[in-house]
Amino acid sequence: MIAHIPLFSHSNPEKVLVIGGGDGGVLREISKHPGVKEIIICEIDGDVIKYSKQFLPALAKGYDDPRVTVHVMDGAEFMKKN
Repeated sequence: MIAHIPLFSHSNPEKVLVIGGGDGGVLREISKHPGVKEIIICEIDGDVIKYSKQFLPALAKGYDDPRVTVHVMDGAEFMKKN
């Protein structure tokens, strides 16, 4: 629900930024929206991504979407730079 409500509330979401959510579950849900063209995730801890892919593959399959770009860094710093 954390992904679907904002996406359905917007008339034409094309770019989505996820800060945190390193397990990939939110990415998986966002990828169900075909109108989204770009999905960026910013996760501060690369190990969360690594271990989610290893131990939670059903959630981490969101990383398999070709629209996903991963940034391992602090979300506040990402926002300052972008």
